[in-house]
Amino acid sequence: MSPSGPIFMANASLQKVITTRQFVLMALSSSIGAGVLLATYSSLAVGGPASLLVSFTIIGFAVWITMCALGELSAAFPVNGSFYEYSVRFISPAWGFAMGWNYVINFLFIVVFELVVMLLCMRYWNGETPTSGLLLAFITGLVLVNAFGAKWYAEAENFFAICKIAVLSAFIIVAILIVNKAIPADIRPAEELGFNMWKHEAFKNGASGFLYVFMAAGMAYGGTEMLGITAAECEQPRRVMPLACKIVPVRMIWLYLLPVFMLGLVLKVRLNEKTQSSGISPFVAAMDQARLPILATVFNAIIIVSVFSMASASVFASSRALQAISARGMGPPIFAEIKWGRPIWALVLALLVSLLSLIKVARSGDKVFDWLLALAAGSNYFTWISICVCQIRLRLAIRRRGLDENNILKWKSPPGITGSIVAILVFLFGLSAQVAAAARSPLPNPPHILASILGFIVVFTLWAGYMGVMNSDLLIPLDQIDLEGRVEDSVANLRERYDIESVTESTGPSINDSLRTYTVE
Repeated sequence: MSPSGPIFMANASLQKVITTRQFVLMALSSSIGAGVLLATYSSLAVGGPASLLVSFTIIGFAVWITMCALGELSAAFPVNGSFYEYSVRFISPAWGFAMGWNYVINFLFIVVFELVVMLLCMRYWNGETPTSGLLLAFITGLVLVNAFGAKWYAEAENFFAICKIAVLSAFIIVAILIVNKAIPADIRPAEELGFNMWKHEAFKNGASGFLYVFMAAGMAYGGTEMLGITAAECEQPRRVMPLACKIVPVRMIWLYLLPVFMLGLVLKVRLNEKTQSSGISPFVAAMDQARLPILATVFNAIIIVSVFSMASASVFASSRALQAISARGMGPPIFAEIKWGRPIWALVLALLVSLLSLIKVARSGDKVFDWLLALAAGSNYFTWISICVCQIRLRLAIRRRGLDENNILKWKSPPGITGSIVAILVFLFGLSAQVAAAARSPLPNPPHILASILGFIVVFTLWAGYMGVMNSDLLIPLDQIDLEGRVEDSVANLRERYDIESVTESTGPSINDSLRTYTVE
């Protein structure tokens, strides 16, 4: 295949139908799920309000830098598959293979996780775990949201976004009223509210408590980068990612940091076995402690809708990522197929995997479920590190060749290379915190330490396995990185250099037999 010739890609049929208006609301709140709305309950109990706020601030800043790096990459090279494609192009095919499958596996199991979280939220009303029938109803809802294509998925996400923004904004307002003793039903003395709660419990359980909360904060921000995948189906893909970089700081302050800060002023949580497994949202618990049962019920209902939104977004992200991997010859060809503008078989797989949530209601389901979730451990950090490394190597490749950045980069990340290096250091600390928190867990019933490193094992097995089988380079040399704006040419060069298509030919019909020519706009 000629490096300058066309490449055949399944992505040709993905429809660019998501409007800028839809994307803006998705950028505000599309990936806010159980990590913020529920996991902050146990985090507050383990680490205290100061650990919670500091962790969310540090991780949030690093994630903003990462989104800026992704915006720079997306503006210069808009492509389906987003950061997976950039890992193949700017790091190596082996690392791109590992990152692509790591992302797919992560979000497939996040679908399962969010479905189970919805069941736990339902226990708030009757104290019992609902039957499997309710789970099947939730899964049917996921099918309906994703069956009608990206445009209607985006419209549903816009409705869910309004719900999330409403519940978190309402909580901030009510929390301010609680702190100022403006809620007549709340009979707690002023000494038990506000910064008085920080005097003795700001950093609970010392270093181990902080490391646990830091790990949880990393999980809470997970999915922010899926905007890069969504952008590929936007009407103006080059414009929306730089726009997202401006929206994300607003989102982090308004919908992450302010609610987390106010939680530490109005909610007191004791660490015990019930805390670890209760499944109650801290925002609902705060309303209960303030003796506002009607508001607590409303919050719980909206939070269930919000968690469903994250499950739906995870189906969208995992199916698109799987389609992109398979279209590159790095996955089963059937998942590269697109019908009616949708990656139909990738969607089917994602929805079938969601049935694993039924394990939660089976005997010994908790243990099996915990190990399934362990597969996703560390995935967010690996994804974010890869994005930052891609941006750094892009800048270095431009400098190595003595080219003008302004001729290649349509939009530049404000933090630049320095910011990406800082973000990488934060994420490496997060990966270390994950292992350290498991080794010295303050939880009453800590998970097996192997669960904390299972995600590492999966990533490096995929990476090393691909390198061994395909005889791939550790890194693409800087002077060999393709800086042309046409992404299809870059992938063509990589396929020719590493003979990626030979894998497809040895395992079944070539993808190119059934795909159309595609040019990225």
